[in-house]
Amino acid sequence: MKQVKSIVNKNVMLKVVLYIAISLMLPSWSLGQNIKVIAFNKTAYDLDSVSFYQHYLGNIPKDSAVVLSNLNEIVMLGDVPLHRPFGIIDGKNRPLNLLECGTKSKTKKEGVFMFDILIYETANEYRLYWRKHE
Repeated sequence: MKQVKSIVNKNVMLKVVLYIAISLMLPSWSLGQNIKVIAFNKTAYDLDSVSFYQHYLGNIPKDSAVVLSNLNEIVMLGDVPLHRPFGIIDGKNRPLNLLECGTKSKTKKEGVFMFDILIYETANEYRLYWRKHE
């Protein structure tokens, strides 16, 4: 009798653990991923390995665009993403990205956002930045 009770308790415990696991995963499958970002390369250069924050955009040829979808959220500072874009331009030196300040930043959970990637150049370095697409 004790052995039967032990098996029943294990089955009940397994069902409870499985129920909790499914309950924790279900919201991530059904909620979020309502952000779409469209980035236009307006630098006049081909950009290699473009990314910002933890999002990889890939290669973006000059005068073209890339779509990044299925994001859960994006942190904005005014009209543009808080984190600057990073990309490699063949033959140019890029300084390290500075850390962003999140003062007055807001997290967006849904929407379609379009940005231009622009370039600030000096004699031997460059830095990419965002502008709201018009």
